[in-house]
Amino acid sequence: MRREDRNRRLGESFRQASRETVVIVIAWLVFLTWTGLVCGLGGRFDPDKPVETVFGMPRWVFFGVVLPWIAACGFTFWFSMVFMKDTDLDPDREDPAEDSNPERP
Repeated sequence: MRREDRNRRLGESFRQASRETVVIVIAWLVFLTWTGLVCGLGGRFDPDKPVETVFGMPRWVFFGVVLPWIAACGFTFWFSMVFMKDTDLDPDREDPAEDSNPERP
């Protein structure tokens, strides 16, 4: 394989990994912000007011922990099935289809 082809293929792999990293970090920051804000603002207790519940949990726990957890699982499924691509990390390895070529010296 020529050096330029090898560098181009490694560059494609690096760019894909960089895109995946950016998406993961942004998603992590979104879920961190969501959880922090909802739990921080919703976890303030007023002793005169009864605690509102959703499915037996305080409302702020459901919307600040359970809901983002479910959303993060959905994001992880989408990311791994749709966005993440498998790239060849060994561009020097010869293609098995090329090995069957009888004209090759």
